[in-house]
Amino acid sequence: MQIEYKNIIDKSKIIDIRNSISYLDKNIKGSVNVPRLMLMSSPDLYINKCDTYYLICDKGTVSLSCAKILNALGYKCYSVIGGIEGIKN
Repeated sequence: MQIEYKNIIDKSKIIDIRNSISYLDKNIKGSVNVPRLMLMSSPDLYINKCDTYYLICDKGTVSLSCAKILNALGYKCYSVIGGIEGIKN
């Protein structure tokens, strides 16, 4: 349910669940910003059950809890270990 950033092949499937201000300040090229509350309240508007998604937050803890819930609902989600702060540029 967790994955290291370096092991993600399809960067377009990264969903940054931080708020839009944090996303604009620092983000991964190709990622999509869907704040946590929006994603969790209506996941079917943003993701489907056929694809695999990679959730990222600041440090990896919030994205891990969201991934657990979404996986329980039938989605395929991983949390990026260490979050955006753990990615070495």
